[in-house]
Amino acid sequence: CDCGAEPDSSGFGCQLCEIGDFSTDSGVCQSCPGGSYSAVPGSCECFTCGPGTEVNPSQTNCQLCGPGSFSNDEGYCQACVANEFSTNSGATECDTCDCGSEPDGSNGC
Repeated sequence: CDCGAEPDSSGFGCQLCEIGDFSTDSGVCQSCPGGSYSAVPGSCECFTCGPGTEVNPSQTNCQLCGPGSFSNDEGYCQACVANEFSTNSGATECDTCDCGSEPDGSNGC
């Protein structure tokens, strides 16, 4: 079978890999590695998400990082550390509160 497919149960044909899976020339469908996804059946490779996003739990697409978290690379959303905040979805960095203030949990410091 070509990439994106594996032998079907009869052993005489091929079936496409499901969404969230992929196959290379080895002809065996497998789940995309953590932090990557495939959005269409028959994928030959998996893709990573851009900054401010992460792969959804079903590994079929990207989702925005929620408020209070960020992603500055093609990885996972991370929580802002103490004395930092993000108020919008899709943040690529957290903002820092000025000296003597702290995040108020809604829109800043």
